[in-house]
Formats: sequence, C-alpha cells, structure tokens
Amino acid sequence: MAFLIIIELFTLSFAIKTLSAVRSYVGGEGLWSKAQKDALSHLKVYAYSHNEQDYQAFQQFLKVPLGDGAARTALERMPPDYDAARLGFLEGRNHPNDIDGMIKLMLRFNQVKYLKQTIFYWKKAEGVLIKLIPVSKQLHDKVLSGTTTALETQQFLEYISAIDAEFTPMEDGFSYSLGEGSRWFENLVLKILIGLAFTVELTGILIAISISNGMQKGIKEIISGAKKVSEEEFDTRVKVYSKDEIGILATAFNQMTDKLEHTIYELKNAKVKERRQLERAEASEKIKQVFIANMNHEFLTPMNAIMGFAGLLQESEMNTEQKEYIRAIMKSGEFLKGLLNNILDLSKIGSGNVQLEKQPVSIRDVVHNAVAMLKPEVNKKSLAISYHIDADIPDLILGDEMRLSHILLNLLSNSVKFTHQGAVMVEAYVIDDTDDVIWVGFSIQDTGIGIPAEKQDKIFESLDQFRQNKGLGGIGLGLSMAKHLVDLHGGDLFIKTSTPRGSDFRFLLPFDKYTVIAEQPVIDNASNGCAPENETKNTRILVADDNHLNQLLIIKVLEKRGYCVDAVDNGKQALEKLQQNHYDIILMDLDMPQLNGYEATAAIRGEDNGKNTIPIIAITAHATREVMEKCIDHGMNDFVAKPFDAHDLDQKIKAILIDV
Repeated sequence: MAFLIIIELFTLSFAIKTLSAVRSYVGGEGLWSKAQKDALSHLKVYAYSHNEQDYQAFQQFLKVPLGDGAARTALERMPPDYDAARLGFLEGRNHPNDIDGMIKLMLRFNQVKYLKQTIFYWKKAEGVLIKLIPVSKQLHDKVLSGTTTALETQQFLEYISAIDAEFTPMEDGFSYSLGEGSRWFENLVLKILIGLAFTVELTGILIAISISNGMQKGIKEIISGAKKVSEEEFDTRVKVYSKDEIGILATAFNQMTDKLEHTIYELKNAKVKERRQLERAEASEKIKQVFIANMNHEFLTPMNAIMGFAGLLQESEMNTEQKEYIRAIMKSGEFLKGLLNNILDLSKIGSGNVQLEKQPVSIRDVVHNAVAMLKPEVNKKSLAISYHIDADIPDLILGDEMRLSHILLNLLSNSVKFTHQGAVMVEAYVIDDTDDVIWVGFSIQDTGIGIPAEKQDKIFESLDQFRQNKGLGGIGLGLSMAKHLVDLHGGDLFIKTSTPRGSDFRFLLPFDKYTVIAEQPVIDNASNGCAPENETKNTRILVADDNHLNQLLIIKVLEKRGYCVDAVDNGKQALEKLQQNHYDIILMDLDMPQLNGYEATAAIRGEDNGKNTIPIIAITAHATREVMEKCIDHGMNDFVAKPFDAHDLDQKIKAILIDV
C-alpha cells in the first residue's frame, strides 16, 4: 500500500510539474507573440517617425522571440547545452522558476506528436521573423543617411505588413498544438491516476481480506494444535502467520509445546543417545572394514605373485643354500599374509566377526620363529636376542598360531625398535594349570629407552603415537592390535615395568589343552577326488586377471602341470575370448576394469548356448566368507584365495573336471 501510494504521489507530482511546464510554454507563447507584434509595430512607427528610440524599442522586443529560438536550438544539440538554453529562455522573458520545467518538458516529450507539431510552427515562425532583420537594418541605414523617399517608406511598410500577416496562422498553429498536447497529457495523467487509485483501493480490499483470512487461519491453527496436544502429540507446532496478537498467541503456544516436548525428550534422551551412538559406530565400522578390506586386497595381490613365483622356484633344481633362501621367502610370505589378514581381523574385532582358531600349536616353535624373523634387524643394531620356554609348558596346546605369532612379533618389534644397545629377551611360563585350560604368561624384556609414566596408560589405545623427537617412529598400531588380539583371547596385556633402562611387557593367555588322538588307518581309494595326471592333457583354461604378474604366475603354474592356458585382462575380453574358443574351465579374478568378475560370470551364465555351464573358479585376494558367498550366488563353482597354493589350485581344478 505504501509503495502504491508513493507511486501515486510521484505520478501526481510529475503531472503537476509537467502541466506547469506546459503552462509556462503557453505563457511564453503569449510573450513571444506580443513581443513580435510590438516589434513590428515599433518598426512601422520608426518608418514614419525616423525616431531612433522607436528603432531601439524594435530591437528590444525582437530579443524575446530570438532568445526563445536560441534556447530551443541549444536543447536540440547533442548533448544539450543547458546553460545556453537557460540564458535563451531568460532573454525570452520567461520566469526563472519555470525555465527548468520548460527544459525538461522539451527533452522528455520532444518525440510526442503534439510537441513536435508545436516545435514545427515555432521554427517556421522564427524563420519568418528572421527575414525581418535585414529589412529593418536597410530601413535604419536609409533613415540615418537621410535619403529615404516616401515611395521607399511605403514599400518598407508593405513588406512589414506582409510579414505580420504570415505570423498569424503560425501563432494559431503553435497555440492549437500546445493546447492539444496539454489536453492529451491531462487525459493521460488522469487515466494513470484513476488506475493507481483503483489499484490502491483494490489492494486495500485484498489486504483486508488477507488479514481477515490470516486471523481465521491463525485461530484455526491454534485450535487444531490444542486438539493434537490433548491427544498426546507433543511434537505439534502451529504455524505463525503474522506478528499481531494472533501471531503472539501462536508463538506462546509453540513455546509451551517446546517446553512440554523437551521434558518428555529428557526422559527418553539416554536411550536415543545410545541408539545414535550405536548407529554412528556401525557406520564408522563399516567404512573402516571396507577400507581395510580393499587395502588388504591391494597388498595380497602382489604377495600372490611373490609367493607363487617362489613356489615355482622351490619346485626347480636348486642347491641347498638356494632352497634355504626360498624357504625363508615362503615363511616370510606366509607370515606377511597372516599379518595382512590380521589387519583385516582388527577391523572386525569390534563387531565380533573374528573367531579364534583352535589348532594344535607349539608355543616353543611360535616363539622361536618370531625371534628368528627379527634376527636380521637385531644383528643390524648389534643387539642380543634370546628366549626361554618354561619346561612345564606342554609341547602342543590348542590355539591360534597366527594370532599368537602376531602378538609376539608386534611386541618384539617395538622392543627392538626402541633398544639401541643391550638385549631383548622373551620368556614363556605357566601361570595356572587346570584340567582343561592352561594359562601361559609371556614376558618381553628389553634394555631400551623406556616409556614415560604419563604415557603408559595410553600406549595401547588405537593408533596412539609416542615419540621422543629422535625419528624413531611411533608406538601405535602394533601395540593396539596386540591389545585387541589379547583381549579377543580373554587375556591381559600390560606393562610390568618401564624405566629409561628398559621395559618389561607382559601378556597372559588361556589355552585349551591338547589331547592326542590315535591316527586312523588310511584307506586307499582310487576315487579320491583328484583327476589322474593324464586328465590334464588338452584341458584348456582361460585366466581373467588384470594383474600381469598374477597372469604370468598362474600360466606358469598351470602349464607346468600340463594345462593349456590363455589369459585376458578383464571380464569383457574374457567374454570375447569365450565366443571365439572352447575352454574347459575359467579362473576369474573379481576386481577388473570394464567388466568385473561378478558381471562377467553373470553374462556367461545368462547366455543361451552350450558355454553357459562352463565351470568358473573365483581367484581373488578378497578372502572373506562374504565374498565367497557372493561368488557362489553369482554362479561361480569354487573359490581360491590369493596368495594361492599351486597344489591346492591344481586339486580344485581336477575336482571340478571330475564333477563335470
């Protein structure tokens, strides 16, 4: 409403100023016409009287139309000369307060037909008036020379009268056009003002209706909200439509329900927080498991090639020293494989997905192997390392050898890392011995730099870093994983002592006792699930793997056992190769570009031809139960985990060929 009223007032002010300018032009036209008539009259008198005062009066009156013409000419320039225009209108005897309005009218409406017509008559009359100037000068010269005759005076008077006669229709046209323009503008302004007034009135009515409806909506909203609250819907909030009394009432209602809901929320807050924390923990755990599983796959893929080629070397002719080196490579590879799998296990411990194995284990062998693996590093630092196994510890117990090795290796590695001189010692001893369970304690002692007392409570936390500005690395992941694995066993890991002269880490683990079972006689059965060696002849195998080292390894392993092998880099190429050739079995990697193993298998199984039943074995570093089940669901026949054992792979292929 305020905006519309401002527009209306602005239009009215503009109209008044414009009409005032029109009035000024009308008045100016009167001054122009009178001055022209007076100028002609004094010129005629001068022709008879020869009085210089009459001639001077003629010139003074002539300045009025000439000044108006100069003002018009100044406004027609580009850009307009406002100073010259004001000076011209002043010479035309226009009121100084009207001059700015006259200039604006000329510039704003010079293309309107009425003003164009007015200017046309103005210019035409001005052209006629200019003719009078040389004639008046000739008459003045004749009078001053005293040579004027009665006949010449009569000729001058006739010419002046003729000019005077020309002015009359031009003045009439000027006045008529200016009047028409004034009436046109008045009608235009009247229509605009009527339209604005109608708009203002209509807007006022609409605002009144809107306010009325708003009040009704606000009251209905509050009534509806009150009903919902009475039905124990305490999260009800009413919409605030305005800032008036109804809006204040709605706001107060919302504040009341806020407090009411907050009170109820506080009663349920503990349970809600627990659920949210659980959801966040599950989401975080899922992300972590996916990341670690992918990293595990990336590590195990090259590890497959290392162990596979080492296995091929082991089958070749070598001297004793070379065989020792290969056994070391294979042993280290096996341990690294287990280590990588344990990293994956760490991500599953929190979700309870890790299950400890219970297989016969020699604690003496586990400790011996862990110490042996660290001897290169120990020798490099000129340290001494030794171990002692209590004679009361049984030769075999039931436990998880790989995870026990992992715990020992992490603790030993940290001791070696932070020991610059001296020795590292491992002890294993019996803590408690019952009918079914034996508790074994392990002590890892070193002469290293020790751990500050204020850090000792935190070093087993996940990824905690302990540094003493000597570039020694950090104690973090290793101890954290060891702690998790000890807890998984139901044991305890702690620091017995730690000073600048050395540390003593200890952990206690329960193991089930191992009962030796008499071996059953082996029954020779020709149908033992393995195909005879000659069955490999002419067996064609297609290998799909994007890692060229793994391709080469599988090809060498299979060709050495008499198979015919082709290899491709992805699932799409496998489909193309299968269309061109016959194969008895396909070894399919899962992670491949363009078309992965799952998609390629689905495409093969979906073909309507005799090749849709070809046996497919998945071969991947994602060695988890979930991946195995997914492979079977997608139509694969079996599953081989990388790094693979060449003999196991051969047996799986032969078993499938027998079934087919």
